[in-house]
Amino acid sequence: MSLWMRANRHMPLREQQRMLGLKLRGHYGYYGLIGNGHALSSFLHWTRRLWRKWLARRSRHTRLTWLRMIWLLELFPLPKPVGVHSAHRVANQ
Repeated sequence: MSLWMRANRHMPLREQQRMLGLKLRGHYGYYGLIGNGHALSSFLHWTRRLWRKWLARRSRHTRLTWLRMIWLLELFPLPKPVGVHSAHRVANQ
């Protein structure tokens, strides 16, 4: 995620949010086992932190505070983690 954010930090925020949402949904789909919610929430948390880090480096003149980042996350929300499937159900098929 960090490498992608670094390479694409100058894209418009709407496009970054769309792409990050796709990447997060893919991650949730692959790792979204029931009981893995804490790890998925942690991944979302670190994705938000990394997004702030790379957005803050878009300009050397203005600071991107956490208050402004919270406001940006309200405008451009990232998808919440979802448990997609159960390992027991897959094993029983």
